[in-house]
Amino acid sequence: MGQRGRHAAPRAGMRKIRRVAAVLLTAGALTSAGNGAAFADMLEDLPLNGDANIDQDGQQNLNCNNSARVIRLNVAETERHDRVCADHDGRTHHHGARQGGAEAVGATTEGPQLNVAQTGKQNLACGNSADLITVNVTGDMHWDTTCVVTDRDVHRRGRQRAAHIGDARAVGGTSAGPQIDAAQTGEQNLFCGNSADTLTVNIEGTISKRTTCVAAEHPASGPGAVHRGRASVRPGDAIGAETDAAQNGKQNQTCGNPGTGLDFPLGATTRQVTCTVHAG
Repeated sequence: MGQRGRHAAPRAGMRKIRRVAAVLLTAGALTSAGNGAAFADMLEDLPLNGDANIDQDGQQNLNCNNSARVIRLNVAETERHDRVCADHDGRTHHHGARQGGAEAVGATTEGPQLNVAQTGKQNLACGNSADLITVNVTGDMHWDTTCVVTDRDVHRRGRQRAAHIGDARAVGGTSAGPQIDAAQTGEQNLFCGNSADTLTVNIEGTISKRTTCVAAEHPASGPGAVHRGRASVRPGDAIGAETDAAQNGKQNQTCGNPGTGLDFPLGATTRQVTCTVHAG
């Protein structure tokens, strides 16, 4: 089924977010205190999650460790987001919202947004980020995302059945924050490690993001036709960066796009993305 993240809060919540954001930008003065409790209290009643609309049809679609947060704050703590997603047998089915294809339609939200539609075999959308504000003060923040899909259909003999892969369509919404829209159809489409983050402030801390995506295909012997549908993306209306991609075919890779967000790297900030496809 299509998955939908919770919607952001009403306008009063957004006004509060702006006030807190102004405080966060002066967080360097509080570095010596090393106490995140006050910040946690301030943020407790804010809508920290953005909106996620995901629709997937067929086999071997991975949507893993993506992020869409209004505010991500770390003060003097070690924060780890390690995720490994793997599909080796092709038996994982994710049914989309409509017949014959996957369609993700964006919402109207006061926060970031992710809209991803995937159809077919070996579509990966992993380790993407659309966070509005990230503040790290004397802490360590680590994101490690690994996505691996392997199609080991080598034991079938004789004539293969023709495979029909439907359309994938992603429609952007309206968001007061960054937005990522991706539609993928076919085999070996990778959309990994892309960023639409708006503002990252790192004060005497460490931020490390590493994304690894691998899609491998070992086709069966004998003839077999694959008919792929169309992939289409219609951008939404976003305040902030927007990353859009429509991919159809074999071995399409959109990976490691740094986006146009602002970085204040007063500490160690690293980003590493590796995308690999193999066709036997």
